[in-house]
Amino acid sequence: MEIRRIKVATALVWATPTTSNRADQAYLKTGDLTTWVKALKPVDQIRLADQNVIVTEALFNDRVVLDRIEGNWAHVFVKRQANRQERRGYPGWVPLSQLTTQDEELAYPTTTVRLVQLTTPLLDDDRQPVMDLPMGTILTTVAQDADGIQVVTPLGKGWITAQAAQLGISGDDGQRLLTLAQHFLDTPYLWGGITPAGVDCSGLVYALHRALGYAIPRDAQDQFANGYPIAPEELVAGDLVFFAQDHGTGTIHHIGLYAGNGQMIHAPKPGKTVQLAPLTTTELAPEYAGARRFWQ
Repeated sequence: MEIRRIKVATALVWATPTTSNRADQAYLKTGDLTTWVKALKPVDQIRLADQNVIVTEALFNDRVVLDRIEGNWAHVFVKRQANRQERRGYPGWVPLSQLTTQDEELAYPTTTVRLVQLTTPLLDDDRQPVMDLPMGTILTTVAQDADGIQVVTPLGKGWITAQAAQLGISGDDGQRLLTLAQHFLDTPYLWGGITPAGVDCSGLVYALHRALGYAIPRDAQDQFANGYPIAPEELVAGDLVFFAQDHGTGTIHHIGLYAGNGQMIHAPKPGKTVQLAPLTTTELAPEYAGARRFWQ
């Protein structure tokens, strides 16, 4: 089993190499996810969702199992993203150029740091900017001084500020999840997205839990199947609320983070942004399927 690491800030994981089109070439050339998302037209947003073009994203330094290489593409399994159909991780395709050529493990005990700010500048060993890393990125630490934390990355040793790993939010983890979610308000919807550049509904709650160190499945159906069931009268901030086809009895198709007072924060659909909305919306209320909790 060959392991590689992601060496760009965010790697889109594609359903197949052939699903990318002309609108996607800018990202494939530069890896600049934020600029690409802003440039997407409504028809492109809908295409990504309706055709399941992007299945998820992998973050800088994430480990992937390399399955096979076809031309300039690699079929991989993203290890940090649980999937009920594949024990090795979430399957999909990434450009070979976005992977390291190997996976080097340090020969001595280390600790890791989890980035909890929306974005964090990664600095090289001379403290010069390299790239901005998204929330949820996990790095190995090797040293610390008054100015920051030294980390090992796929690009060599670097530095981040100490504040990058300091959440600064009080309360239980349900409240902390809600406060983090509020920072995502107005974030663009992006099918398969798990970063502040763009998220889908299950990607938003996956990203929030990942930032707090909770390993939950990537997709809504799996999240519903694995969380602790919560009765409607027991809902508190930070719980997950689910909606399903066939009046709430069929396949899960949407998820939100309960925000209290009968409201949720969710990523509605292509063309929209993350928003605070009542659970009693005409579209979703008849399809309520239940609630789950991972944080307690």
